[in-house]
Amino acid sequence: TDKDKLDLKWKLPDTAALKTFLVDEQGFNLERVEASIKKLEEAHKANQKPQARMDSFFKVMSKPKDPKAIAKRKAKLQKEKAAQKKKARTGKRR
Repeated sequence: TDKDKLDLKWKLPDTAALKTFLVDEQGFNLERVEASIKKLEEAHKANQKPQARMDSFFKVMSKPKDPKAIAKRKAKLQKEKAAQKKKARTGKRR
């Protein structure tokens, strides 16, 4: 198969054909097949929304060129880290 000609798309399953093949031809349990088909349909719905962008997980900060601004940012980061450490220490004592 030429990979340039290959076009794969995930669509909703043909439930009637699946039931016919799995239950009638292969002898699977109808309730289990229906439950699995329901899971497939739910997964298909969940994957319809677009994937989140990487930058939505991170705080984007521009790099300042001013030495005072750099020092201020470093001090702020150190203060935040110290607060996190303090919070972690107080949480363990309970």
